[in-house]
Amino acid sequence: MIPVKFFKDQQGTAAVELALVLPLLLLIVFGIIEFGILLYDQAIVVAAAREGARWGAVQSIALSHPISCSDPGISTIQGGAPASCSGTGSGNACLVASNYGAQSLITFGAASSTNPSVTVACGPTNPTISVTVQFTYQGLGLGTLSPLGNGSRQITSTSVMYYE
Repeated sequence: MIPVKFFKDQQGTAAVELALVLPLLLLIVFGIIEFGILLYDQAIVVAAAREGARWGAVQSIALSHPISCSDPGISTIQGGAPASCSGTGSGNACLVASNYGAQSLITFGAASSTNPSVTVACGPTNPTISVTVQFTYQGLGLGTLSPLGNGSRQITSTSVMYYE
C-alpha cells in the first residue's frame, strides 16, 4: 500500500504542467491558423489576377482584329494605360481583379485593408493582357513568433492571357 503522504506531495502538478505546456500549444495552434489564412489569401490573389486577365481577354472580342496595344479599346478594357487601381467595380479588368480580391481577402490589424493593389498592362511584343495583383497580409499579431517572421507578408501574382 502506498502511503498517503506520497499523494499529498503531488497536488498542483497538473496546474504547473498546464502552465508550462499551454503557451507552446497556443503558439502552435495560432501559427497553424495564421499560415492557413496566408495560404488562403495567396489563392485569392492568384484567382483575382486570373479573373481580371480573363475578363479583359474576353472583352477584346468586340475590338477589330488583329489587336494592337496602341488600340484605344485596349486602354478602356484595361482601365487606363497602364492601369493601376485599388477600388471596386466591374467596368474594366483592373476593377474586376480589385473587386474580386476585396470581397474575399482576409487580414488582421486595425490599419489593414483588404483592397489589393492591381496593375494591368498590355504586352509589348504581342497583344496580351497582364494583370498583377499585390496584397500585404497582416498577421494575427504574434510578431517575431509568427511563422511569417515579422507578422506581415507581401503576396503578389501575375496572370497573362492573349486577347481573343
